[in-house]
This record gives sequence, C-alpha cells and structure tokens, in this order.
Amino acid sequence: MVSGLWKTFSDLAFRFFGRHLEPQVKHFDSLKPDILKSNLELSLTEYVYVMVLGCLLTFVIAFPVIVVLAALFLHNAILAFLFSFTTSIFITLTVFFIFYTWPAFIANRRRKRIEAALPFAATYMATIAASGAPPQTMFRVLAEFKEYGEISKEVGKISRDVTAFGMDLISAIRKTAGRTPSPEFKELLWGLDTVITTGGNISNYLHEKARLYMEENRRRLQAFSQTLSVLIEIYLTLILVGSIFFVIMTALMSIFGGGANLFISFIQFLIVFVILPVVSVAFIILLKLLAPSD
Repeated sequence: MVSGLWKTFSDLAFRFFGRHLEPQVKHFDSLKPDILKSNLELSLTEYVYVMVLGCLLTFVIAFPVIVVLAALFLHNAILAFLFSFTTSIFITLTVFFIFYTWPAFIANRRRKRIEAALPFAATYMATIAASGAPPQTMFRVLAEFKEYGEISKEVGKISRDVTAFGMDLISAIRKTAGRTPSPEFKELLWGLDTVITTGGNISNYLHEKARLYMEENRRRLQAFSQTLSVLIEIYLTLILVGSIFFVIMTALMSIFGGGANLFISFIQFLIVFVILPVVSVAFIILLKLLAPSD
C-alpha cells in the first residue's frame, strides 16, 4: 500500500516536471545508500522528483492559507504577505528536511528490527540447515515465515533473485549483504558466503552466530534498561517535580504579592499546557530512538 503511494506520487512528479530535474539529481547522491537500505522501492531519481514535488505542493498550499489567516489578524497587506511568505518558506524547508532524512530514518528503523529478530532467525536457519536442506531452501523457508519481519524480507530478496532472476546463490547473498541496513546481518551473510563457498558446516556456523547475537541482544537490552532508568529519573525530577514546584512558588508569590499577576499566570499556563506536553512528547520520541527495537 505504502509502496503504491510512493510510485503514484513518483509518476505524478515525472508527468509534472518531465526530465527537467534530472541534471540536479547528482546533488543528492548521498541519499542513494539510505534509499537502498530503507527498502522504499524507489530509485534516487524518483525520490528526488517526489521530494521536489512534495516541497512545491507544501508551499503552494501553505502560502495562500497563511496569507488569508494573517490578513484577518494583522490588518496590513504588506505585513501579512511578508509574514506568510516567510512562514511558508520555513514550512517548506521543514518538509524538505523531513524528506531528506526520511530514508535514513526508515533504514535505521529497519536495522533495529533486523537486529532484534536476528538471534531467533539465525537459530531457525541453523535448525533448517541441520536437517540437511540446501541453503537456497533455507532462505526460501525463512522468507515465507513472516514472523521474522524485516529479516524475512531481506532473505526473500535472495530467494527472489535466485528463483525469479536466475542469479546464482552466492551473488544473490552478496547483493543483499551490500544493501541491508544492519551491519550484524551483513556480517552473517558474508560469513554464510564464506562457509558455502568453502563447503563448511552451515548449521554449526549459524548456531554459533545465534549464540553470539543472543548475548549481544541481552547486553543491548541491559544497557537500554540502565539508560531508561537514568532518563526517567531526570524526567521526573527536573521536568515534572520542577514544573510543579515552579507553579506552586509562583502561585504563593502572587498571593503574598497582593493579588494575581497576569504575567505569572501566563507563564503558569505556558508551562502546564505547552511546555510540559511538548517536553513529554519529546521524551517519548527520545525513548523510541534509543530503544534497541520497535
């Protein structure tokens, strides 16, 4: 579904811009590795076209809306135009930044999911290999087992390249290893490449890697648990307790000062209804970014 939306938007961008943007694509070459690792199923050229069209639509939609709203409140045409233009440019640049960092964000999310499932997937592959099944069958069975999420998609590419495109198994493994966002899974695939090429024991290799990945996953979870404890202490002490203390102190100051102070009331409102929710949302986002898996 998401992939279909990307393709639809890409086709619309090509129809709108034609080939005029192609000379500018080279300036975005740094996006190519992350686009491959993110599994967006778009080429660099297609993504640049989508990004430019998205930014253009943002400005075209935001500018007239903000002009109307600004004119209602500012009652000055020139000031409303300047404010609307500046704000629309800022919003457009924000959208551009989101587009520019989106492939890296998706690739990082896929990396976390792959590495979280890797110990269990390696064990499953080792079990299949121990039954005497050939490596190609091992990849095909794992690709059909969707419970392993992103790993199933990665090995599904290997199985597809071999069965649908006639690529030999070693070349398919190397191709996927070069595009996976996870360094650990890349290491596993390159190790499988060596074991298969030299005729080694695939099951023993996978069992050993599964043990190492399980230990690494346990260490990663313990480190995150310790970091989480520290962050929660900071959040409770500085943010929640600090905000409550500030509100109480300013309320007492207003009372003993001989009446309510409009400025202090505004600061209290700002802390309770703006700063606390924003900081809380930022804290949740930070935890999601630091978490070893989704």
